[in-house]
Amino acid sequence: MRCRMMVLAAVLVVTGALVGTQGDRRPASPAGSSATQVGGKYVPGNDGPVYVPAGTYTVFIDLKPNNWTLIVSTWEAQKDYDPNNTKQVYGGYGYTPEKDVVRAPMTLGTLPFSHDQLTWEFLDMTDAGGKLAIMWDKVVASVPFKVGT
Repeated sequence: MRCRMMVLAAVLVVTGALVGTQGDRRPASPAGSSATQVGGKYVPGNDGPVYVPAGTYTVFIDLKPNNWTLIVSTWEAQKDYDPNNTKQVYGGYGYTPEKDVVRAPMTLGTLPFSHDQLTWEFLDMTDAGGKLAIMWDKVVASVPFKVGT
């Protein structure tokens, strides 16, 4: 699965590529190669809910077959690719997990239609939270979140 386009979703501004081919495996694929601003959210991490304070983060998705994981990280994003820069990431290049804030398992599903453009959506929203979903082709992957108080 390969897609390169710009995506805009209410709280997240994400540009970049979602890469998941076997020949181009990175430790995690970028869910955007520019910084993402998040305002205090609880995200279900592997060890229970994790509070993600308001701030700027990079977002990745680990695309293991049938087992995707949303990753919120404090890695800074490079504006221009520099392979010698080990303090920032460019897309998924240079990513390592030591700066992960949370790793949240995603629920995968099959859409009853083909979605031509990579799209981020907020689903099932209430005052308390909702789901963050990414859709492309016939795949939808989502992760629930709660709004912090």
